[in-house]
Amino acid sequence: MSSPNGTVEPVYKPEPLFTKEQIGNMVLAEVQANLKDQYEKAEAIERRYDGLITDAEDEHQVKRHLLTVDALVEYEGRLRDALDRKQRVSTGLDTYSRPATTHIQPNNQVPQLLSPGDQFVRSAEWNQLRKSGRFESSLHRNEFAVMLSNGTSLISWQRALEQKTLINSGSGSAGAMVFPDIQPGVVSILQREINVLDLIPRLGTDSNVVEWVRETAFTNAAAPTPEATASTGTTGTKPESALTYQAMTTNVHTMAHWIPITNNALNDAPQIRGIINSRLLLGLTLTLETQIVSGDGTGENFTGILNAGIGNQPLGTDSTLDAVFKARTMVRVVGHARPNAIVMHPYNWQTARLSRENTASATLGGYMMGPPSMTGANTAWGLPVVESEAIPQGTALVGDFAMGCTLFDREQSNIRVGLVNDNFIRNMQTILAELRAAFIVWRPTAFARVTGVT
Repeated sequence: MSSPNGTVEPVYKPEPLFTKEQIGNMVLAEVQANLKDQYEKAEAIERRYDGLITDAEDEHQVKRHLLTVDALVEYEGRLRDALDRKQRVSTGLDTYSRPATTHIQPNNQVPQLLSPGDQFVRSAEWNQLRKSGRFESSLHRNEFAVMLSNGTSLISWQRALEQKTLINSGSGSAGAMVFPDIQPGVVSILQREINVLDLIPRLGTDSNVVEWVRETAFTNAAAPTPEATASTGTTGTKPESALTYQAMTTNVHTMAHWIPITNNALNDAPQIRGIINSRLLLGLTLTLETQIVSGDGTGENFTGILNAGIGNQPLGTDSTLDAVFKARTMVRVVGHARPNAIVMHPYNWQTARLSRENTASATLGGYMMGPPSMTGANTAWGLPVVESEAIPQGTALVGDFAMGCTLFDREQSNIRVGLVNDNFIRNMQTILAELRAAFIVWRPTAFARVTGVT
């Protein structure tokens, strides 16, 4: 398709990010985890635009995420149908494998009748009162009668009534007949929200080392130059500028963790593999985000943004918002960059957002950042505020994340299952999650921290 200026624009044919084979190997928990991931990635792109997506590549990527969602939803439906079918078969088999309560004897004797106790707890009168909750309150006096079947002997029943021992729900009485109400599924421990990674550009790499060149100095000697007045000497000579570069090397680091599980657990609860997979992948992503923000560069740690020699703006006597604006100015003037986001710990953003007018006079006015009813994204000084628990409390970060840093994926997060050491003779497997990546802060001056934030 040709654009108005005559150039040929690329034609995007979006395809799902997962193949049918990859989706077909997922269990239900993995499908649901990937659905959430695809929606979040599409939503992160949509947040950059107020209306239409103006960048063709971003629009193409959103379409790919949604096509992937369609494929995952379709497979999720098939998995749920399969689980419902298995549950129906299991329930039916359990129901019809139980012995009948009454049966005809081979010599055509009268069928065995239920005991008075069985008839009592199965009666409509007793069940109606139990379901209404009247047995659980001492305010009600319950009187009702149960008609017993013909031929039922009341001798043993009458003798039981003559005993003084109370029947209750304790373990030594009727407790064995009270079955727990078991709810399916697992209540997971909630983890922090992943936000900073949405700001970081990503590129791929095929090596274990990323070599790059940093410009360390630029002497700008450009100046108006007069016309030469002689053919010799320095008259009319143009000034010479200077550039200095430094070769840099950043290694690819590995992040991994694993969980052992028995074969019996996998066979008896197959959905647990999907749960473990999604939790292991989440753990990698949380660690990756923390390393990008505050890795100290020692050993196998990334050199995170906060430890890359960035600018520093102490709070001093300023308010948090004033200090953040000064850090923004530092990024623009010293780093010659365009800050595009502010990262703050939720507690620090809470303090800033709840700041009120006229606090010095102890007469609180309106909220400085707008009333509580104000809708829209969190912003300060025209920049989006990203709340993240990955940044230490008491520190705010302002920067040009689009230009100042990049994450290089050598091996994206993946799951491996295998046998380690004596797993085989112990009927166990090891589930391993691993990623390999490198992180580079191209321009430390494109970032500035605010310290002492309250």
